[in-house]
Amino acid sequence: MGINFVENNKKLTDNEVISLINRGEYENLQIIIDRYLPKIISAAKKYCPQNQIEDAVQEATIALYGAVKSFDPQKSSFQALANVCIKRSMIARLRKNNTKKAIPDELLIPIEDAGILYAQSPESILIEKEDLKNLEENIKLELSSRENAVLQLFLEGKSYSEISKQMQITEKSVDNALARIRKKIAAI
Repeated sequence: MGINFVENNKKLTDNEVISLINRGEYENLQIIIDRYLPKIISAAKKYCPQNQIEDAVQEATIALYGAVKSFDPQKSSFQALANVCIKRSMIARLRKNNTKKAIPDELLIPIEDAGILYAQSPESILIEKEDLKNLEENIKLELSSRENAVLQLFLEGKSYSEISKQMQITEKSVDNALARIRKKIAAI
């Protein structure tokens, strides 16, 4: 299968060429691209800035290939599907361009220049865990058994009324206990 074979297939309809492509004769894809390239270029010139036309043409050509692979002659004509895919490619390109413009170039810096301020090493993670454990122990030592129970239930996400029912105390007692807990923890 060479160039002459593809040249002979130029007279086939889109559906026939797509059928050949989907059977593995990918060299026929050039026929479809040649047929729709003027439409792609026209759309790119119409919708994209001059410096991005080439990229838009490439993206639309890829979208055209997607149309070839997903084409079902029972659902629509290939021309309609190709037009939709090309148009969506251009719309996606425009959205991408508009998103990029939202961030000024002077704010974009290479990651090497960003200077990561804080990276956790295994040692720092271990130290933080030990510090947390010490803090929990100090809190338990400072609080009464009732305050510890109220704090535990509060940290589990229970409401004042749920805590009061479970501990058989008033909601005001729960509120007072949490106020004392806050005061004691702030002093630690």
